Amino acid sequence: MEAGTGRLDVPAVVAASLAIADADGLENLSMRRLASRLSVTPMAIYHHVRDKGELLDLMADESLRALPPLVASAPWDSALEDLFLGFHRLYLAHPALAQIMTQRPLEGPHAIAVGEQVLTVLSAAGIDDDTAASAFISIVNYTIGASLYRTSRSSSRLPERRRFGRISAADAPRAHGLRQTMAALAVDEGQFLDGLRRLLASYRMDAAAAPARPTTARAPAG
Repeated sequence: MEAGTGRLDVPAVVAASLAIADADGLENLSMRRLASRLSVTPMAIYHHVRDKGELLDLMADESLRALPPLVASAPWDSALEDLFLGFHRLYLAHPALAQIMTQRPLEGPHAIAVGEQVLTVLSAAGIDDDTAASAFISIVNYTIGASLYRTSRSSSRLPERRRFGRISAADAPRAHGLRQTMAALAVDEGQFLDGLRRLLASYRMDAAAAPARPTTARAPAG
């Protein structure tokens, strides 16, 4: 990539955009600032995206390349656990991504491919289509919400909130007594995994209760 030219590639644009957004927030990501970071003219950025909205979509979709592959040969719930733990870690590494995914439709090619894989795994587990759609939305919502919450509690800018320091024994004795435990759990990956496993377990029960799907009998040879 040469300074002042449009010789950019998508990974460079995405990496620079994430660096700005993670450090200073999405509101401070602009085409001009991105161009400055990449040492190109603003017009060079517009060869790749039309506007900031399209840039955010590109950031979200291209970042999904970093997710672990969904292992079809593994038990379906273990495969989904690994995939959504990967989502959680990705959001923690780049908090701006979780914010983007609450604001923008996730309809890029990588997002569509991941969604199709998840729905296929759920269907193969014996879960009917309506329940599979519900499971997909529930797991995605849980992962994004838990990631945003953990990120907020991990922020060095919110030390008092992270420690639940405003909870008084007089107003909330139970919460006051558990404040250190809650503060520790709020930033613990194990807590995210526990919630994810409980969610998957509920759909495992649905899969176990589903009637066996009929198999198509083959005509006798001859």
